[in-house]
Amino acid sequence: MKMKKKLASVLTVIMLACSLPWQAQAAAPIVSNKPHKAPVATPPAVSEAQPVKAVPEPAAVKADTAAKPAAEVKAPKQAKPEKKAKKTAKKKTKKTKEKQQSKVQVQQSNWRLKVAQQKLQVLGFSDERPSGRMTEATSSALKSFQKQHKLKADGELNDATYQKLTWEAFTKEGIPKVKGKEIVSRAAKYKGVPYVFGGTTTKGFDCSGYVQHVFKDCKAKLPRLADEQALQGIFVTQKQLRPGDLVFFTTYAAGASHVGIYAGDGQFWSASSSKGVMLSSLKDDYWKQRYYGARRVLITNGEVYK
Repeated sequence: MKMKKKLASVLTVIMLACSLPWQAQAAAPIVSNKPHKAPVATPPAVSEAQPVKAVPEPAAVKADTAAKPAAEVKAPKQAKPEKKAKKTAKKKTKKTKEKQQSKVQVQQSNWRLKVAQQKLQVLGFSDERPSGRMTEATSSALKSFQKQHKLKADGELNDATYQKLTWEAFTKEGIPKVKGKEIVSRAAKYKGVPYVFGGTTTKGFDCSGYVQHVFKDCKAKLPRLADEQALQGIFVTQKQLRPGDLVFFTTYAAGASHVGIYAGDGQFWSASSSKGVMLSSLKDDYWKQRYYGARRVLITNGEVYK
């Protein structure tokens, strides 16, 4: 019996000894001679329906995107002071010219209306004092004139009305009956008479004194001075010139300071300061550069605009 108990105890011990290594092997971790790595946490799955927004890094962390030094930052391009000054000067010059042109246009418009008002007086359509401003009285007078001469009766001073108005007034104010050929013939008789400033006789003429004398010979009256003679009659272009018309030039003074008598074929008679009374050409460089304009004072030379 004792032997059986001993054998049982030995078997039990052997069985325990055999089972312990397998339990220890299962319970203890596997040891390796390689370096140990900490386990990496697996991130949770991200749903495609709710994407994760990127969080911007702090400014201090973004070393590669930090602001560049002030020296490297490009400043906006600025125009040079000289260019700016030139542009400003050009703009000012342009504005000044526009203002001057506008002012001249207004002055011309006022002058033209004032002339029209004078002609309406001459023709008996108005007794209003010429002012250069459009008034109800002026508009009414223009309508009456337009109706009488079968023009568009709108009371406005258009080109057709102005031209007809000046011509009709000219038929009352101009020089009647005297013909252009008669004036030219008389002008040629004084060829060679010396120039004398202020002269009005055959002993010596100045330009306007000569013209006045020639017309007086033909029983026609003209004012004494060139700038006064330039206000007589009606305006004509060079293409419209006829013998006996007056031609004006700007010489020693601004405006009409020299006058001559158109002789035809581009030529005119005048008292020149260098050679006295002589025949000259409108095509000569000297006269061409100084040409001022022309006026028709003889009614017989006909209407300019028809």
